[in-house]
Amino acid sequence: MLASRLSSISESKSVATSNRAAELVKAGKRVYNFGIGEPDFTTPEHIIKAGFEAALNGRTHYTSSYGIQELREAISSKMKKFNNVSSTFKNVLVTPTKFALNLSVMSLLNTGDEAIVPEPYYLSYPDIVRLHGGKVLTSPTDSNYSFDFDDMRKLLSPRTKMVIISNPTNPTGKVYSEKELKALSDFVIENNLYLVSDEIYEDLIFEGKMFSPASIPEMFNRTITVGGFSKSYAMTGWRVGYMVAHEDIIKASNKMQQQTITCAPSVSQYASLAAINDRETPAKFNEIFRRRRDLVYDLISQSDRLEMRKPEGTFYAFVKYQGNVTSEVFSEKLLSEKLVVVTPGSAFGDQGEYHFRLSFATDDETIREGIAKIREFADSVS
Repeated sequence: MLASRLSSISESKSVATSNRAAELVKAGKRVYNFGIGEPDFTTPEHIIKAGFEAALNGRTHYTSSYGIQELREAISSKMKKFNNVSSTFKNVLVTPTKFALNLSVMSLLNTGDEAIVPEPYYLSYPDIVRLHGGKVLTSPTDSNYSFDFDDMRKLLSPRTKMVIISNPTNPTGKVYSEKELKALSDFVIENNLYLVSDEIYEDLIFEGKMFSPASIPEMFNRTITVGGFSKSYAMTGWRVGYMVAHEDIIKASNKMQQQTITCAPSVSQYASLAAINDRETPAKFNEIFRRRRDLVYDLISQSDRLEMRKPEGTFYAFVKYQGNVTSEVFSEKLLSEKLVVVTPGSAFGDQGEYHFRLSFATDDETIREGIAKIREFADSVS
C-alpha cells in the first residue's frame, strides 16, 4: 500500500525519544530529558512582538516563494559580515532549515547518485538522501572527529555528487578548523563534487571560530550553506531558516518549494527579520551553554565508566560508555530504569555505537540530577 521508498527510511530517534519523554511526563513522572535538540528558552520578547505586530498588520498571507525581499537581503548582508560569503538576495531562499537540507539533495541528486556523509553525522542526513533516491556513503572520522580523506577517496565513483557536513557538528560538538575545511574544499573541487554545509549552530561556538567553506571563492558555486534561527534565537517552533547557494540552485529549489510548502510562514519571516541583526541574544545563549558544557564535562569526568571529548560548540555531548550492550539497549534501559532520556549513539552512524548523545539544553538541576542517574546506571552495565 505504501510507497516502497519509505522502507529505507527510519523515524527520527531524537524525535521519538522526546515523544516518549512527553508521554512519561503526562503520566506524572519526573523525567530527565537530555534528548531534545532545541534551546530551553522562550523566543526573545522583541522577536515575538515583531511577529505579533506583523500579524496584526495583516501580514498573514502567502509571501513570495523565495521569501520576503527584506529578509533575503538581510541574510545576504549577514553572510557577508559574519561568514565572509559574498552573495546577493538572489542567492538566498528562505525556507525551514531541515527542508533546506531536503531541497539541497533534491536539487542536485538524481536517483542512484551518491552522497558522502562523514560519521558521526546528524541523524537525518542519510534518510534525507535515501528519501530522494540517493545512495549514502558513510565515512569514519578519527579520534578527534576529523575527516579521513583516504577513506573518502575509496568511496568515490562516477555517481558521487556531494558531501554533507554540519559545523559545528551535531552530535559531537566539534568545530572544524579553517585548515580542515580548506582541505575538505580541496577534496570537493578535485573530485568535482558539491558540499552541503549545515551551519545551524554557528553562533554556539565555545572554542575555535566559525569558517564557512562558501567564503572560498572557488567554493561558492559548489556549496549550499544552510542556516537558520532555531538554535541562535530559540525559534524552533517558528520553522524558518534559509539556504545560500548559486542562483541556479536557488531557482531549482524555489521551483520545488512552490510545489510543496509554497513559502515559509509569513509571520515567522517577519519575526526572523527582527532577529537577524540581534547579536546580544546569541551571545547570551552562548555563555549559558558554555557554562552548562563545562558542568556536563566535569560531571561526566567523575565517572570511570564514561568519557567524552569536550564539545567546542553546540549544546551536545557525545558520551562513550563501557559495556557490551548496544546503545539502543543502553538508552532504552536508562529510560525505563532511571527515567533519563538520551539519544542512542548508533542513530548517528556505526561509529556512534557504544555512545549516547546528551543535550545540555536544560537547567542545571536536571543536568546534575540526571547525570548522577546516568553514572549510577553506567556502573551497573556489564
